Amino acid sequence: MRPSRPRVLLLGHYPLHRPDRAPVVRTRAMAEALARHAEVRVVAGTRAARAPALLALLRSGGLSGVDGVYLESATSAMTPVDWWFLRAVRRRGLPLAVYVRDWYQRFPDLYPPRGPKERVLAALYAATLAAYRRLATTLFVPTDGLGRLLGGPYRLLPPAGAVLPEAPGPRVRGRLVYVGANGPYDGVDLALEAVARLGRPTVELVLVLRPREAPAAVPPGVRVVAASGADLSAWLWSAELALLPRRDTAYNRIALPVKLFDYWSHGLPVLATGNSEVGRWVARVGGGVAVPATAEALAAALDTLLDDPVRLRTMGERGRAAVRSAHNWDARALTVLDALGLS
Repeated sequence: MRPSRPRVLLLGHYPLHRPDRAPVVRTRAMAEALARHAEVRVVAGTRAARAPALLALLRSGGLSGVDGVYLESATSAMTPVDWWFLRAVRRRGLPLAVYVRDWYQRFPDLYPPRGPKERVLAALYAATLAAYRRLATTLFVPTDGLGRLLGGPYRLLPPAGAVLPEAPGPRVRGRLVYVGANGPYDGVDLALEAVARLGRPTVELVLVLRPREAPAAVPPGVRVVAASGADLSAWLWSAELALLPRRDTAYNRIALPVKLFDYWSHGLPVLATGNSEVGRWVARVGGGVAVPATAEALAAALDTLLDDPVRLRTMGERGRAAVRSAHNWDARALTVLDALGLS
């Protein structure tokens, strides 16, 4: 007889001890949310860390105490042990849901492989995706664009946000915040140029970046910080407007970053660039404004929005309401349980 609470094995391809990367944040959030509705065992970490754990689980007969398996996969090839374990899961007739978060290698013009090794790794990842397609009973993706790229049936499982209490204090007028990477298509350069064009000395742009990605020269009115967890949350609560200024690329049109929902969890309106999955979500929820991916358009939008704090608060509340009602991690966990036939 099955226990009253379903028993789920969550597999993760990243170490979970430091929530300083989006896939780590997502995997931890899914594990915590699933644990509110099921008995959850987590096996996660690097290849070297998870291989012995998976082998030990198989040898001990641990799968006999599992009703379904959910994998938060990495954007790299599975190992032979990963494949062997997933094959054992399916041979036992257990439902297997696999979340594919990304396929940036499919855009070599944007992310060119650096040498033969990376070309081989890209080919191995493509083979891994094909294996997931064969093994999974449900293949989850964050966006329709990625699902169409992968081909075949899929189910949407977008990122989500945490349901948080009210803001702990007043926001700092004129403070903007950007969280994330500083790659060639992430738009940090657009944000910096937009703030420079704005020419308002009372405006402060806080860039939450990894130290190695900080701009070579930090202009006046810009602060670069490294933060995660509670420290990051404090910066988000203090800001008046969040920026998500991605450049218009084929990849950005199908990608949906976790930080959008993290912004909304903190009641932050979002100024985003359009013609992207982010821009579509902003328009759908009403939690911000999407403009063309140019510094001129961003500066013009900032000039208008910063003079309208009531509008900013209204858009931020719409984002928070969307997270509370439908786009929180508990809702995503229930979607996974439904796909596994365990709801």
